[in-house]
Amino acid sequence: MTRDTEVWKQMFQELMREVKPWHRWTLRPDKGLLPNVLKPGWMQYQQWTFARFQCSSCSRNWASAQVLVLFHMHWSEEKSRGQVKMRVFTQRCKKCPQPLFEDPEFTQENISRILKNLVFRIMKKCYRGRFQLTEEVPMIKDISLEGPHNSDNCEACLEGFCARSKQVTSLPQSQTPRVYSIYKVEEGVEPWASRKNVCSYILQNHICRNVSIFCCCVILIVIVVIVARTAI
Repeated sequence: MTRDTEVWKQMFQELMREVKPWHRWTLRPDKGLLPNVLKPGWMQYQQWTFARFQCSSCSRNWASAQVLVLFHMHWSEEKSRGQVKMRVFTQRCKKCPQPLFEDPEFTQENISRILKNLVFRIMKKCYRGRFQLTEEVPMIKDISLEGPHNSDNCEACLEGFCARSKQVTSLPQSQTPRVYSIYKVEEGVEPWASRKNVCSYILQNHICRNVSIFCCCVILIVIVVIVARTAI
């Protein structure tokens, strides 16, 4: 996580600016974060996702689809500021006699998908927004995994936050759905409108506003003419 911290921070802030440009949100790692242990006013979101690991002792590589990513979120409406704490749980090599816990390595695509799911949850919990998206964007597994989850070498399992009961929805690259941006669904407006529809809507509003201004000017001129004739 240390190597990718800036990537996570930057991508998260870009996604939040897309939906709430006037509000400031920050994300920072916190190794002390625990599931369901929340301070007052904080909310939780967690995902089990796919990542790769490499042992720092023997250089062995392995992959897992049961990597726990935990987020705690807090929103201050008075300050228009929000913060997110994040913990990525580690795993260790099953071959080495005294292995160290290693940080997972995520693809850019899966980082993006994890954070899009996080932003959607923030909008839903902190802003009470209504969105068309009702399910999480699935993670991508770039290899086929066989065998049970190695809970003896999983940090989350060893701390009692077992991931085996959770199922991670994964699809092949060719079947992976599009990842959409997140926009608020207003009453009477078709959700997730395309840029073309949005531009058309803006153009119509602009034309209507100009017509209204023109009508007001015409009425004003007529009134002035009538008053002038009356005065004569």
